[in-house]
Amino acid sequence: MYNHHILYLTILILCLFNFIASATPNCPVEADPTTILSCVAIDAVGLVQATKGNIRGFCTMAERFMECLKTKTRGCFGEDFVRGSLSELIELSQKCCVNKEEKVNEECPFITKPNCFSLTDMAKTSMGTEILIKDLKIGDQVLAIDYNDQIVSTEIISFLHYENNSQTFFYTFTTETGHHISLTSDHLIFIGNGTYIQARYVNPKLHNLYVIGNNGHLQSSSIRSIDVQLKQGYATPITQYGTLIVNNVSSSCYSSIYHHNLGHMAMAPLRLVHHAKQIFGIVNKNEIPKNGIHWYPKALNNFLHMLGPLANIFTTTMGQI
Repeated sequence: MYNHHILYLTILILCLFNFIASATPNCPVEADPTTILSCVAIDAVGLVQATKGNIRGFCTMAERFMECLKTKTRGCFGEDFVRGSLSELIELSQKCCVNKEEKVNEECPFITKPNCFSLTDMAKTSMGTEILIKDLKIGDQVLAIDYNDQIVSTEIISFLHYENNSQTFFYTFTTETGHHISLTSDHLIFIGNGTYIQARYVNPKLHNLYVIGNNGHLQSSSIRSIDVQLKQGYATPITQYGTLIVNNVSSSCYSSIYHHNLGHMAMAPLRLVHHAKQIFGIVNKNEIPKNGIHWYPKALNNFLHMLGPLANIFTTTMGQI
Protein backbone atom coordinates (compact mmCIF):
# COMPACT_ATOMS: atom_id res chain seq x y z
CA MET A 1 0.00 0.00 0.00
CA TYR A 2 1.56 3.31 -1.04
CA ASN A 3 -0.06 5.96 1.12
CA HIS A 4 1.22 9.19 -0.34
CA HIS A 5 -0.58 12.51 -0.37
CA ILE A 6 0.58 13.44 -3.89
CA LEU A 7 -1.11 10.30 -5.19
CA TYR A 8 -4.30 10.93 -3.19
CA LEU A 9 -4.40 14.55 -4.28
CA THR A 10 -3.95 13.50 -7.91
CA ILE A 11 -6.80 11.01 -7.71
CA LEU A 12 -9.07 13.68 -6.19
CA ILE A 13 -8.09 16.15 -8.91
CA LEU A 14 -8.80 13.59 -11.61
CA CYS A 15 -12.21 12.81 -10.13
CA LEU A 16 -13.13 16.50 -10.06
CA PHE A 17 -11.74 16.92 -13.55
CA ASN A 18 -13.91 14.06 -14.80
CA PHE A 19 -17.05 16.00 -13.89
CA ILE A 20 -16.07 19.22 -15.63
CA ALA A 21 -14.51 17.54 -18.67
CA SER A 22 -17.78 16.03 -19.89
CA ALA A 23 -19.20 19.50 -20.51
CA THR A 24 -16.17 20.69 -22.45
CA PRO A 25 -16.00 20.39 -26.25
CA ASN A 26 -12.82 19.01 -27.88
CA CYS A 27 -11.70 17.47 -24.59
CA PRO A 28 -9.90 14.10 -25.07
CA VAL A 29 -11.16 12.86 -21.70
CA GLU A 30 -14.78 13.24 -22.76
CA ALA A 31 -14.57 10.27 -25.14
CA ASP A 32 -13.26 7.91 -22.44
CA PRO A 33 -12.87 9.45 -18.92
CA THR A 34 -11.22 6.29 -17.53
CA THR A 35 -8.13 6.72 -19.73
CA ILE A 36 -6.85 9.51 -17.51
CA LEU A 37 -6.47 7.04 -14.62
CA SER A 38 -3.49 5.53 -16.47
CA CYS A 39 -1.56 8.63 -15.44
CA VAL A 40 -2.07 7.73 -11.79
CA ALA A 41 -0.51 4.30 -12.33
CA ILE A 42 2.58 5.97 -13.79
CA ASP A 43 2.84 8.25 -10.75
CA ALA A 44 2.50 5.36 -8.28
CA VAL A 45 5.31 3.41 -9.96
CA GLY A 46 7.57 6.45 -9.88
CA LEU A 47 7.01 7.04 -6.18
CA VAL A 48 7.78 3.42 -5.33
CA GLN A 49 11.00 3.61 -7.36
CA ALA A 50 12.01 6.78 -5.54
CA THR A 51 11.48 5.38 -2.05
CA LYS A 52 13.76 2.49 -3.00
CA GLY A 53 16.53 4.94 -3.89
CA ASN A 54 16.04 4.85 -7.67
CA ILE A 55 15.88 8.60 -8.29
CA ARG A 56 16.34 8.14 -12.04
CA GLY A 57 13.29 5.84 -12.07
CA PHE A 58 11.24 8.48 -10.28
CA CYS A 59 12.37 11.24 -12.64
CA THR A 60 11.45 9.18 -15.70
CA MET A 61 8.03 8.34 -14.29
CA ALA A 62 7.39 11.92 -13.12
CA GLU A 63 8.16 13.24 -16.61
CA ARG A 64 5.87 10.65 -18.19
CA PHE A 65 3.15 11.41 -15.64
CA MET A 66 3.13 15.15 -16.31
CA GLU A 67 3.28 14.62 -20.07
CA CYS A 68 0.39 12.15 -19.74
CA LEU A 69 -1.76 14.73 -17.98
CA LYS A 70 -0.89 17.43 -20.51
CA THR A 71 -2.00 15.13 -23.33
CA LYS A 72 -5.17 13.95 -21.62
CA THR A 73 -6.29 17.41 -20.48
CA ARG A 74 -5.35 19.49 -23.53
CA GLY A 75 -8.33 21.53 -24.64
CA CYS A 76 -10.29 20.76 -21.48
CA PHE A 77 -11.92 23.30 -19.21
CA GLY A 78 -9.91 22.17 -16.16
CA GLU A 79 -6.53 22.05 -17.89
CA ASP A 80 -4.94 24.94 -15.97
CA PHE A 81 -6.49 23.77 -12.69
CA VAL A 82 -4.97 20.30 -13.02
CA ARG A 83 -1.52 21.59 -13.92
CA GLY A 84 -1.53 24.09 -11.07
CA SER A 85 -2.39 21.36 -8.60
CA LEU A 86 0.74 19.43 -9.58
CA SER A 87 3.00 22.07 -8.04
CA GLU A 88 4.23 19.69 -5.32
CA LEU A 89 5.22 17.01 -7.82
CA ILE A 90 6.92 19.65 -9.97
CA GLU A 91 8.83 20.91 -6.92
CA LEU A 92 10.05 17.39 -6.13
CA SER A 93 11.18 16.97 -9.73
CA GLN A 94 13.11 20.25 -9.64
CA LYS A 95 14.92 19.20 -6.47
CA CYS A 96 15.69 15.63 -7.48
CA CYS A 97 15.84 15.48 -11.28
CA VAL A 98 18.99 17.17 -12.55
CA ASN A 99 21.50 16.68 -15.36
CA LYS A 100 24.36 14.21 -14.83
CA GLU A 101 26.91 16.96 -14.24
CA GLU A 102 24.73 18.68 -11.64
CA LYS A 103 24.46 17.84 -7.95
CA VAL A 104 21.10 16.74 -6.57
CA ASN A 105 19.56 19.35 -4.25
CA GLU A 106 20.08 18.51 -0.57
CA GLU A 107 16.34 19.03 -0.07
CA CYS A 108 15.51 16.08 -2.33
CA PRO A 109 13.76 13.58 -0.01
CA PHE A 110 14.96 10.60 -2.06
CA ILE A 111 18.67 11.05 -1.32
CA THR A 112 19.97 8.18 0.79
CA LYS A 113 21.55 9.71 3.89
CA PRO A 114 21.48 9.00 7.65
CA ASN A 115 17.81 9.77 8.26
CA CYS A 116 15.95 8.04 11.05
CA PHE A 117 12.78 8.48 13.13
CA SER A 118 9.93 10.87 12.43
CA LEU A 119 9.97 13.86 14.80
CA THR A 120 6.28 13.28 15.58
CA ASP A 121 6.78 9.75 16.92
CA MET A 122 7.18 9.16 20.65
CA ALA A 123 9.92 7.76 22.87
CA LYS A 124 9.09 6.59 26.39
CA THR A 125 10.93 7.84 29.45
CA SER A 126 12.06 5.63 32.32
CA MET A 127 9.08 7.00 34.29
CA GLY A 128 6.66 5.69 31.67
CA THR A 129 5.71 9.07 30.19
CA GLU A 130 5.92 9.69 26.46
CA ILE A 131 8.03 12.38 24.81
CA LEU A 132 8.16 13.47 21.18
CA ILE A 133 11.35 12.58 19.31
CA LYS A 134 11.74 16.27 18.47
CA ASP A 135 11.78 17.13 22.20
CA LEU A 136 14.45 14.62 23.24
CA LYS A 137 17.68 16.02 24.67
CA ILE A 138 21.07 14.56 25.52
CA GLY A 139 20.91 13.02 28.98
CA ASP A 140 17.21 12.08 28.82
CA GLN A 141 16.44 8.65 30.28
CA VAL A 142 14.43 6.55 27.83
CA LEU A 143 13.43 2.93 27.30
CA ALA A 144 15.41 0.70 24.94
CA ILE A 145 16.39 -2.97 24.71
CA ASP A 146 19.69 -4.37 25.92
CA TYR A 147 22.01 -6.98 24.41
CA ASN A 148 19.69 -9.73 25.71
CA ASP A 149 16.61 -8.17 24.09
CA GLN A 150 15.24 -7.05 27.45
CA ILE A 151 13.65 -3.66 28.12
CA VAL A 152 16.01 -1.32 29.98
CA SER A 153 16.30 2.34 30.86
CA THR A 154 19.18 4.08 29.11
CA GLU A 155 20.41 7.55 28.26
CA ILE A 156 20.37 9.64 25.08
CA ILE A 157 24.06 10.32 24.42
CA SER A 158 23.99 12.16 21.09
CA PHE A 159 22.13 12.92 17.86
CA LEU A 160 23.68 11.58 14.66
CA HIS A 161 21.31 13.51 12.41
CA TYR A 162 18.64 16.12 13.02
CA GLU A 163 16.47 18.06 10.57
CA ASN A 164 13.26 19.82 11.49
CA ASN A 165 12.61 21.49 8.13
CA SER A 166 13.52 18.87 5.51
CA GLN A 167 11.13 16.28 4.10
CA THR A 168 11.85 12.62 3.52
CA PHE A 169 10.01 9.38 2.90
CA PHE A 170 9.15 7.05 5.77
CA TYR A 171 8.05 3.45 5.90
CA THR A 172 5.21 3.47 8.42
CA PHE A 173 4.61 0.06 9.98
CA THR A 174 1.30 -0.76 11.67
CA THR A 175 1.13 -3.97 13.70
CA GLU A 176 -1.86 -6.19 14.45
CA THR A 177 -1.68 -4.91 18.03
CA GLY A 178 -2.32 -1.36 16.76
CA HIS A 179 1.21 -0.06 17.27
CA HIS A 180 2.94 1.96 14.57
CA ILE A 181 6.38 3.36 13.87
CA SER A 182 7.81 5.47 11.02
CA LEU A 183 11.37 4.84 9.78
CA THR A 184 13.36 5.91 6.75
CA SER A 185 14.04 3.15 4.24
CA ASP A 186 17.60 2.31 5.36
CA HIS A 187 16.88 2.42 9.08
CA LEU A 188 17.32 -0.83 11.04
CA ILE A 189 14.38 -2.26 12.95
CA PHE A 190 14.29 -5.14 15.45
CA ILE A 191 12.67 -8.41 14.27
CA GLY A 192 13.64 -10.66 17.17
CA ASN A 193 16.54 -12.82 18.37
CA GLY A 194 19.02 -9.98 18.26
CA THR A 195 18.32 -9.43 14.56
CA TYR A 196 17.82 -6.07 12.82
CA ILE A 197 17.06 -5.41 9.15
CA GLN A 198 16.54 -2.27 7.11
CA ALA A 199 12.96 -1.03 6.91
CA ARG A 200 12.78 -1.45 3.14
CA TYR A 201 13.49 -5.18 3.46
CA VAL A 202 10.78 -5.96 6.01
CA ASN A 203 8.34 -8.54 4.66
CA PRO A 204 5.00 -8.85 6.53
CA LYS A 205 4.80 -12.52 5.55
CA LEU A 206 8.21 -13.33 7.02
CA HIS A 207 8.87 -10.83 9.81
CA ASN A 208 7.26 -9.69 13.03
CA LEU A 209 7.96 -6.55 15.03
CA TYR A 210 8.36 -6.44 18.80
CA VAL A 211 6.18 -4.17 20.92
CA ILE A 212 5.62 -3.52 24.62
CA GLY A 213 2.61 -5.60 25.61
CA ASN A 214 0.05 -4.98 28.34
CA ASN A 215 2.27 -6.86 30.79
CA GLY A 216 5.13 -4.41 30.20
CA HIS A 217 7.31 -6.95 28.38
CA LEU A 218 8.27 -7.30 24.73
CA GLN A 219 5.95 -9.39 22.63
CA SER A 220 5.94 -10.36 18.97
CA SER A 221 3.30 -8.82 16.71
CA SER A 222 2.60 -9.45 13.04
CA ILE A 223 2.51 -6.54 10.62
CA ARG A 224 -0.88 -5.33 9.42
CA SER A 225 0.33 -2.80 6.85
CA ILE A 226 3.34 -0.89 5.53
CA ASP A 227 2.68 2.58 4.14
CA VAL A 228 5.10 4.95 2.42
CA GLN A 229 4.59 8.53 3.58
CA LEU A 230 6.31 11.84 2.95
CA LYS A 231 6.84 13.65 6.26
CA GLN A 232 8.71 16.69 7.47
CA GLY A 233 11.38 16.40 10.14
CA TYR A 234 13.52 13.52 11.34
CA ALA A 235 16.11 12.76 14.00
CA THR A 236 18.64 10.08 14.90
CA PRO A 237 19.00 9.99 18.69
CA ILE A 238 21.35 7.27 19.94
CA THR A 239 21.51 5.62 23.34
CA GLN A 240 24.12 3.68 25.30
CA TYR A 241 22.66 0.43 23.90
CA GLY A 242 22.19 1.71 20.34
CA THR A 243 18.48 0.89 20.54
CA LEU A 244 15.32 2.86 21.25
CA ILE A 245 11.67 2.03 21.87
CA VAL A 246 9.50 4.34 19.74
CA ASN A 247 5.71 4.31 19.97
CA ASN A 248 6.22 1.16 22.08
CA VAL A 249 7.97 -0.57 19.15
CA SER A 250 11.60 -1.67 19.55
CA SER A 251 14.12 -0.42 17.01
CA SER A 252 17.80 0.18 16.38
CA CYS A 253 19.16 3.73 16.52
CA TYR A 254 21.22 3.20 13.38
CA SER A 255 20.51 3.89 9.74
CA SER A 256 22.32 3.64 6.38
CA ILE A 257 24.25 0.59 7.56
CA TYR A 258 23.61 -3.12 7.08
CA HIS A 259 24.40 -4.51 10.53
CA HIS A 260 23.31 -3.15 13.90
CA ASN A 261 26.34 -4.51 15.78
CA LEU A 262 28.71 -2.96 13.28
CA GLY A 263 27.01 0.41 13.70
CA HIS A 264 27.16 0.09 17.47
CA MET A 265 30.88 -0.65 17.40
CA ALA A 266 31.48 2.31 15.06
CA MET A 267 29.74 4.66 17.52
CA ALA A 268 31.86 3.51 20.51
CA PRO A 269 33.90 6.77 20.55
CA LEU A 270 30.72 8.79 21.08
CA ARG A 271 29.79 6.60 24.05
CA LEU A 272 33.27 7.04 25.53
CA VAL A 273 33.12 10.82 25.14
CA HIS A 274 29.70 10.94 26.77
CA HIS A 275 30.92 8.76 29.64
CA ALA A 276 33.87 11.09 30.18
CA LYS A 277 31.52 14.07 30.27
CA GLN A 278 29.44 12.29 32.90
CA ILE A 279 32.52 11.69 35.07
CA PHE A 280 33.48 15.37 34.94
CA GLY A 281 29.87 16.54 35.24
CA ILE A 282 29.86 18.52 32.01
CA VAL A 283 26.92 16.90 30.19
CA ASN A 284 24.72 19.73 28.91
CA LYS A 285 21.19 18.37 29.36
CA ASN A 286 19.64 21.58 28.01
CA GLU A 287 21.46 21.40 24.68
CA ILE A 288 19.04 21.61 21.76
CA PRO A 289 19.96 19.48 18.70
CA LYS A 290 21.11 21.50 15.71
CA ASN A 291 20.10 20.76 12.14
CA GLY A 292 22.61 18.67 10.24
CA ILE A 293 24.69 15.51 10.53
CA HIS A 294 27.00 15.01 13.52
CA TRP A 295 30.62 15.54 12.50
CA TYR A 296 31.78 12.08 13.62
CA PRO A 297 29.45 9.84 11.51
CA LYS A 298 29.85 12.32 8.65
CA ALA A 299 33.65 12.02 8.77
CA LEU A 300 33.43 8.23 9.12
CA ASN A 301 31.12 7.95 6.12
CA ASN A 302 33.30 10.21 3.97
CA PHE A 303 36.43 8.25 4.92
CA LEU A 304 34.74 5.00 3.89
CA HIS A 305 33.78 6.46 0.53
CA MET A 306 37.38 7.46 -0.07
CA LEU A 307 38.05 3.71 -0.17
CA GLY A 308 35.86 3.34 -3.25
CA PRO A 309 33.67 0.21 -3.70
CA LEU A 310 34.63 -1.02 -0.23
CA ALA A 311 32.25 1.56 1.25
CA ASN A 312 29.27 -0.34 -0.21
CA ILE A 313 30.01 -3.22 2.16
CA PHE A 314 29.31 -1.06 5.20
CA THR A 315 26.98 1.77 4.24
CA THR A 316 24.09 2.52 1.91
CA THR A 317 24.74 6.26 1.64
CA MET A 318 25.30 7.42 -1.93
CA GLY A 319 28.79 8.87 -1.62
CA GLN A 320 30.14 11.57 0.66
CA ILE A 321 27.75 13.67 2.73
